[in-house]
Amino acid sequence: MKPKGATEHDEGLLEYLEDIIGTSKYKPEIEAANVEVERLNDARGIQLNRVKLVEREKGALESRRKECESYLRDQNELVHNNSALFQVNIHQASYNAQIHAAELQEAQSGLEVELEDQTGTKEEVEALQREYNEMDTEKATAEIVKHLAVLDRADVQRQEKKKSMVTKVKKLKKALEEEGHSRSEAETWVKNHTDTIARVGGEMEKMEALLEKEELELEKVRDSLKGKTEVFSAQIETLQTELQPWAEHIGAKQAAINLAQNERDMLVEKGDTVRIAIEEAEAAIHMLRSNDETKSGRLAELTAEKAEVEAQIAKAQSDINAMQSQDAKLRERATAARQKSDEAKASQSASRSQGDTLATLTKLKDQGRLPGFHGRLGNLGRIDDKFDVAVSTACGGLDNIITDTVVVAQQCIDVVRKNQLGRVNVMALEKIKARQMDKIATPENVPRLFDLITPKEERFAPCFFQLLQNTLVANDLEQGKRIAYGKQRWRVVTLDGQLFETTGTMSGGGGRPARGKMSSKIVADEFTPEVVARCEKEREASSEALRVFTEDRSKAERELATLRKRLPEVDMAIDKIKMDVKASDKRIAEATARLRDLKTQSKPEAGDLKKIEQLDKEIASLSKDLDNLRSETKGIEGQITALQNKILEVGGVRLRGQQTKVQDLKSQIDLANERLTKAEVGKAKSEKDAAKLTKSMGANQKALESAQHELEELMQQMQGGDAEVSAVRDAVEKVQAVLESKTDELAEMKRTLDAQLEIMTQFRKREMELKQQVDQHSKLLKDANNAIEYWSEKVANLVLNEINEDDEDDEEEAGQGSGREKPPRPETELHQYSDEEIAELDVKVLKAKISALEERISRSTLDLSVLKEYARREKEFMQRAADLEAVTKERDAAKQLADDLRSQRLREFMGGFGIISMKLKEMYQMITLGGNAELELVDSLDPFSEGIIFSVMPPKKSWKNISNLSGGEKTLSSLALVFALHVFKPTPLYFMDEIDAALDFRNVSIVANYIKDRTKNAQFIIISLRNNMFELSSRLIGIYKVANQTRSVAIDNKELAQIQMVPATA
Repeated sequence: MKPKGATEHDEGLLEYLEDIIGTSKYKPEIEAANVEVERLNDARGIQLNRVKLVEREKGALESRRKECESYLRDQNELVHNNSALFQVNIHQASYNAQIHAAELQEAQSGLEVELEDQTGTKEEVEALQREYNEMDTEKATAEIVKHLAVLDRADVQRQEKKKSMVTKVKKLKKALEEEGHSRSEAETWVKNHTDTIARVGGEMEKMEALLEKEELELEKVRDSLKGKTEVFSAQIETLQTELQPWAEHIGAKQAAINLAQNERDMLVEKGDTVRIAIEEAEAAIHMLRSNDETKSGRLAELTAEKAEVEAQIAKAQSDINAMQSQDAKLRERATAARQKSDEAKASQSASRSQGDTLATLTKLKDQGRLPGFHGRLGNLGRIDDKFDVAVSTACGGLDNIITDTVVVAQQCIDVVRKNQLGRVNVMALEKIKARQMDKIATPENVPRLFDLITPKEERFAPCFFQLLQNTLVANDLEQGKRIAYGKQRWRVVTLDGQLFETTGTMSGGGGRPARGKMSSKIVADEFTPEVVARCEKEREASSEALRVFTEDRSKAERELATLRKRLPEVDMAIDKIKMDVKASDKRIAEATARLRDLKTQSKPEAGDLKKIEQLDKEIASLSKDLDNLRSETKGIEGQITALQNKILEVGGVRLRGQQTKVQDLKSQIDLANERLTKAEVGKAKSEKDAAKLTKSMGANQKALESAQHELEELMQQMQGGDAEVSAVRDAVEKVQAVLESKTDELAEMKRTLDAQLEIMTQFRKREMELKQQVDQHSKLLKDANNAIEYWSEKVANLVLNEINEDDEDDEEEAGQGSGREKPPRPETELHQYSDEEIAELDVKVLKAKISALEERISRSTLDLSVLKEYARREKEFMQRAADLEAVTKERDAAKQLADDLRSQRLREFMGGFGIISMKLKEMYQMITLGGNAELELVDSLDPFSEGIIFSVMPPKKSWKNISNLSGGEKTLSSLALVFALHVFKPTPLYFMDEIDAALDFRNVSIVANYIKDRTKNAQFIIISLRNNMFELSSRLIGIYKVANQTRSVAIDNKELAQIQMVPATA
């Protein structure tokens, strides 16, 4: 045996000993553990690479993160300053709100006095309105129309019932037709089965006669072979005589089984037919109930919809009545808001096109950092809209910036240059010389453009005159040419924008002349962008409110008309579904009664159930008896078949052919008998079906007659209903005629009512004037409250940026380590200032700080997404580190498991190996009386790597491998190993085949005596041809052959020894 198997499925001495010792069970577990360790090592390597990659990416973002956090600190400081400024604005708006609230209270008191004076007139108008409404007969007409709708619904119900009855009549006629066809088929099958029974019976008689003839012919053939087959025939007759009683019993049992089975099938089929009909009836009831539930659900929906429609009609009518008093109020509010918005937009008309340059300079002025700046020249004066095109064309310097001094002008230029805002033209008032600007005489008395401009302040007039000089304004091109090219050259601009220079050139005009550079109103300082936005928002809100109100009113009127139209439709649908539900309930009741009848029919009679149970027991008993009889006759039939085959071999082709004819005839008779049985059963079933269908046709005929009678009665009711509907229609026409006759009277009352309403309108006009005053004060109060809300919302929207405190602590420690001063940490919440603190705040200083911070922040081009990316990377790093730690722990646990399994395997194997090796040495020395043998590990450090070598040293010889020994030496070595294994792991039974074949007498005796000694713990079965081996056995079993048969004899070896000792004693 090899030291170790070469492959997984090969076996060597190592595998053999491991199976004996029991450590082979650890091999699959160790292999699985090693595979798991390898897999986890790979997974750990992947996780480690991921951790290193994320750590590198995180480190690359560190510097950018610090820059972003510095930027966020600036933003937080800006938020604190904005919060202080906004709270100052809230304080000022609260003071204004208190003043406006007092003025509003005074205006409301005056309005209440006016309303009291109007109460009497209002009551008179309402009384007249009620009288007018009472004379209106439209409600009576509506009642009659409603009654007509009820009659129409009743007519619809009768129509639906008629449809249902017609459908029922059709179904009954169809059922009668189908049942008649089925009965005809059943009667036809009865006739066919009767013919089949007669035909098959005749065929069986012919085949039986022919069988008798062929059997006689077979007997003749057998008689002709009597001399040759006499012995076989005699044996067959004997066996057949013995089999005859059994065959009769088998035939009787089989016939009884067939009869009982046919009877049972007929009884069961009776129940199956009724069961199928019950299932069909239950399915029909389920479908009807499902439809009924659907219709009931729809009925509930329609009922709810009706209630909802009625409620919606009442609500819609109420809403429309309430809307009538809101229309004028909303229109006046929209007009006032539009006027105020136009004034605000006029003040901002030029500012919209001034660009970033003017916005930046204006912002610096508001912050107190640019005193002496006045803004754009076009915003510092006004001109009538008629001359907008003319001044926009002739005065190209309206976009110039106006300052007090050259120093301020230079500051403006520096700001523009620093912020890269483009180019700007600046005019310093101290550098503009005073000129004669008095009015002059002009050709055709046309106006001078300068005289049409009204400056915001007189000191700005020289700026306009320096740009315009004595530019004249002509009405059209012809007049412009006459004045410009007259005796004296003038600079002339037309209202359409054509400009004539003193040099004779002409420009301007065209399809899109210049316009909008100067407004018809001077821009007011108080109209800040926030105020303009709020005014525009109020205008849009009031306009939108009016639009929405108008749409809502139109929508409400349309919805009311739709709801009033929908209500009769819902009533009609409800009545229709109620009728359908009623008809469905009736069909369910009929189907339930039908099912009850079928279940009554399906209940098997006590006699039938008892008979089926009795037949089952009888069939089971007969089948058991039949199986017993066939098992008893199986041997005899086999002997007869064998003898018949011998006879057929002797008889040749003639006997075989005749035998085949007889067997074919018997098979045909059996088939005919089976057909006859089926025909009899089918005939009985068809007769039963025909009777059942005849009974059902009678019931359906009665139902058809009843349905036709009910249909005739319904037709008579429909004729009476048509007459009633016609009468109601005539009544509706008469009421409408009466309504037309009162039209003139109603019109006169309407005119009186309109006159009273006109008086009421005058009262309301005065009321509106007072309300306008109330609205004006309310608006001022609302503006103050809106300002409070606006600035409060601005404060609420201020949010401090969150900065990672852990990262800040790290930076502070680094700053302290390097000798730098730790930066102050901003507050995490915004400070709420008291009234005293607000009074001490300097708005200009706050604005200057805000401007500086905004400018510094605006120059920053940082990507704040770096913070999110850094946080994501840090989170990913922690997650990857946790995954690495988890995989490492899992790998270590798997590795420890593999080491434990290997240690356990090695420990158990070396323990067993030591015992076996020691016993092997003892056994071999005992057997050979002086030899030596041992099991050696090829690799003592790893026993399982190279395997085990079986080395032997026979007496007076050197050490050799067992494969190099002689046959006897191999036998002794193998026996020593077997006996050693027996000591390590005893076995109760051993089989040994000629183990002494290669041994001499001495060694056989040694082995035999050792085995004899070991029989006290085990049993040995040994095949041997050596006397000194089996003489020591307890029992001998001899195998020998006699007459070509193997036989055995057993001898008790102990008793034989006693027998041999008797003569010696005598």
